[in-house]
Amino acid sequence: MFESCRGRRILILGLGNILLADEGIGAHVAQLLQKESLPANVEVVDGGTAALDALLLVEGIDKLVVIDALRAGQKPGTIYRAKFLVEEKNRLTELFAGQGGSKISLHQIGLIDALAVAGRLNCLPEEIVIIGVEPSNVDWGLELTDQVAQKLPEIINMVLKEIGDAVHTE
Repeated sequence: MFESCRGRRILILGLGNILLADEGIGAHVAQLLQKESLPANVEVVDGGTAALDALLLVEGIDKLVVIDALRAGQKPGTIYRAKFLVEEKNRLTELFAGQGGSKISLHQIGLIDALAVAGRLNCLPEEIVIIGVEPSNVDWGLELTDQVAQKLPEIINMVLKEIGDAVHTE
């Protein structure tokens, strides 16, 4: 499926708290992807709620794909995709600044904060793709809601496409 995948190092990072229903979407996706047969240069990490700790893994990574719950006011289960290239660092900086202290993620130290730290350390990957999923329920619960769970195949296909796209851009 991925032909020759030598070269670019790809990190797939699933974020989320699996104890809070849909908030755990990224962790659930990471756990499913860890069962897939992926190329040797692709690493899948269940980062849990430790976005800052998990981003310490980005050094030497060419492409970062993050899956996380994202509240943007749309229908639960809505999937968002944002792609940033290293030359668009200003766009990332504007995104960070535009948050005004709020978080794009539902974690205490959010994804934007972690990416901002990585940027200041000059260790952002060449390409960052954020796949966000609008949650329905972020209260106590181990299961995803139906609205979010039914999107799992689509999310996994999106991540696999990101891997495939990285192979074809070599």
